[in-house]
Amino acid sequence: MPIHLIETVRVTSHGAPLWNLHLARLRGSCGKLGLGFPTLVPPNGGRERVCRYEIRPDGVELAEREVGSLTPVRLITARVAHKPYPFKTTDRACFAEAKSEADSANVHDAVLLTPQGWVAEGTIWSLCWWEMNLLAAPALALGVLPGIGRARLKALRGHIVERKVTRRALSGVPVFLVNAARGIVEVESWDGERVPRHPETARLAAQFWS
Repeated sequence: MPIHLIETVRVTSHGAPLWNLHLARLRGSCGKLGLGFPTLVPPNGGRERVCRYEIRPDGVELAEREVGSLTPVRLITARVAHKPYPFKTTDRACFAEAKSEADSANVHDAVLLTPQGWVAEGTIWSLCWWEMNLLAAPALALGVLPGIGRARLKALRGHIVERKVTRRALSGVPVFLVNAARGIVEVESWDGERVPRHPETARLAAQFWS
């Protein structure tokens, strides 16, 4: 099956607040993969929703869905290993397998580790955490997706510390999730362990779509 680039865009009453970040990532992906940059029309504001753009050789396919829950999530660590995912594409086999693991465990999502044991990303989320008042995230060099939500956090904070960390190193650390569809979502538990919260997470969430 051919592999296509995708962009998943949150729409609010005012339009698509992160539209320019999506275009920048898509332009970079097309350039690195030798693909033509498509003409995309930003969605009109109105009903809160998520627009999914799939860039195909014969044009752009658009689908819409509801935003989804913003309540804190329960995570497990996936058994399936993370495979490099530097571009947002339809090649998502390892993520589908990890989500199946999460469903079987009756939790919301799973965090994938690289074959070397470094924390990578969730099936639809970028993972972030606090080191005192420093915002940290897995190093992009691990092959994690340069998420639009992560890019928005960097714009708000000015800097994100990139780390290579093990699952054990994040035990008891204030971890949260972010993506371009739901914004910032807190983590309730990870592998059955309660995840502490950091007050700055809520403040960032309040600024995220502004």
